[in-house]
Amino acid sequence: MKWYDKAIIYQIYPKSFQDTNDDGIGDLQGIIKRLDYIKNLGVNTIWLNPIFVSPQVDNGYDVSNYFAIDPSIGTTDDFEQLIKEVHKRKLHIILDLPINHTSDQHPWFKDAISNPNSIFKDYYIWDKGIDGHEPNNWGSFFGGSVWSKASENSDNYYFHLFDKKMPDLNWKNVEVQRSMADIAKFWIDKGVDGFRLDAFIHMAKANLSQMSLKEGKYPIDDTFYAKLPEVKQYLSGFVSEVKEQNPDTFLFGEASSADSHQAAEYTRPDEDECDVIVSSNNYGEIYDDDSPVKGFFQPRKFSLDRFKETFVDWESVLADISYPALTWGNHDVSRFVDRLNLPTTDPKLQKSLAMMMFLQRGIPIIYYGEEIGQHGLKYQSVDDFDDQRAVDLIANLCQQKFSDEDILNLLNEQDEMTARGPFQWDDSKYCGFSNVQPWNFAKQSPVDAANEVSDDDSMLSFYQKLLKLKSTPNFSQGNYRLLLTDKNILAYERTLGDEYAIVIINYSKDSVEYKLPTTKDLDVALANQDIDITDQTLKLEPWGCCALVKGDK
Repeated sequence: MKWYDKAIIYQIYPKSFQDTNDDGIGDLQGIIKRLDYIKNLGVNTIWLNPIFVSPQVDNGYDVSNYFAIDPSIGTTDDFEQLIKEVHKRKLHIILDLPINHTSDQHPWFKDAISNPNSIFKDYYIWDKGIDGHEPNNWGSFFGGSVWSKASENSDNYYFHLFDKKMPDLNWKNVEVQRSMADIAKFWIDKGVDGFRLDAFIHMAKANLSQMSLKEGKYPIDDTFYAKLPEVKQYLSGFVSEVKEQNPDTFLFGEASSADSHQAAEYTRPDEDECDVIVSSNNYGEIYDDDSPVKGFFQPRKFSLDRFKETFVDWESVLADISYPALTWGNHDVSRFVDRLNLPTTDPKLQKSLAMMMFLQRGIPIIYYGEEIGQHGLKYQSVDDFDDQRAVDLIANLCQQKFSDEDILNLLNEQDEMTARGPFQWDDSKYCGFSNVQPWNFAKQSPVDAANEVSDDDSMLSFYQKLLKLKSTPNFSQGNYRLLLTDKNILAYERTLGDEYAIVIINYSKDSVEYKLPTTKDLDVALANQDIDITDQTLKLEPWGCCALVKGDK
């Protein structure tokens, strides 16, 4: 068993965690300052969003130098101190590594653009225009075409799945493959314990002469640039080199659109693949099909039925292969307490959802602030949104005569930037994050860590108890079985040898009774209410939850 088989991950968005030099931007020294808080939460692994040198077109995912720390968040000395302090507390650290693309300010791309004989030309993907138009009609995830001209008078186009300032790498080129492995090895030598492989499912592209059959000027159609067969080949070569450097390196791949079978293909233990796959298909969401807003911003809500179906599938398919990633979200979506249109603001429901997700078989990933019940920022005007997808949506909905208020409410529920606000350390003007206005700031939710630390009934206290329970052998390594229940109840068993546990959630506004499926003597390991069990019948209040374990009697 590897150390990461029992990983409990805490995701930190460095720009928004803690500012120590009063420039409004979080920094590495801020993370060092808060390591004891992280340790006391009960996690054992820290994931940092990109910290490399970047023009910050996409908040660090556009890298211009993979071998240095962006000056806005610190120095190499700061990072080396962070590594030392993390390991001193017996924690692990993993870095976010964008491997599908670079910044257009990366020396490779700058040379490829400026030098006709550049050896870096083939590090990127190029094609000729057709009759003055792009090589094909594929759409970018950030809007518009995947193609941009190398220069105004050129008929040469380069490929970019995301922003035009983020050209895609050509993974067919063995020098690209070698270079990206060398980057990972450099940071392993610095003491890094693993990597999140950003957008790795997009490393391979289909025949560039193909046109999409979907409607629209630049339709998004990942048939042509996601999960193609060559991805496994490129991934395998990269992983084998990294694992040769350090076999204990943890690699979890971001595959936002992957289903359980694709996740299994990318995590097979008998092949050089990822150790865990993170997908956006695991939130138990259902979409409002009647909404005129489609795609990324389409309104959604939580469905217990969908959640059950999802994890029966993932737990079954991955049972003998790898662990599912257990998460309610990350920096690429709004916070789940806003996004999922939950039926109540009762904190008991948030506690129930945390237990529901994280005590399953799998690797928990907690997004910073989630453990205190932090909501997303609430912007006051549509003009406050400047990410490209939001700008495009605003223009589109204005044409459809949506009111500014309706557009603002939709964006505050769904836009990813709302999830990137400063961590709420206390109730001061800037939340204890900084003494100056943070880089991303708007109306905050009325919660903070300082108030919750000393409150035994707080969200933070519940998360600490929950993660302590998660770290026990049965909940970290045991088998998983979902039980048949009424529609408003979720129940699953965890077993490991003679150890037995059952988790029960009441997802409704009414009290319910649940007949326990065992005559074993059970003790309450954790609950968000007082527990009453009579004649094997458990009574749960509205939004109640409990984890019961076999007693010693």
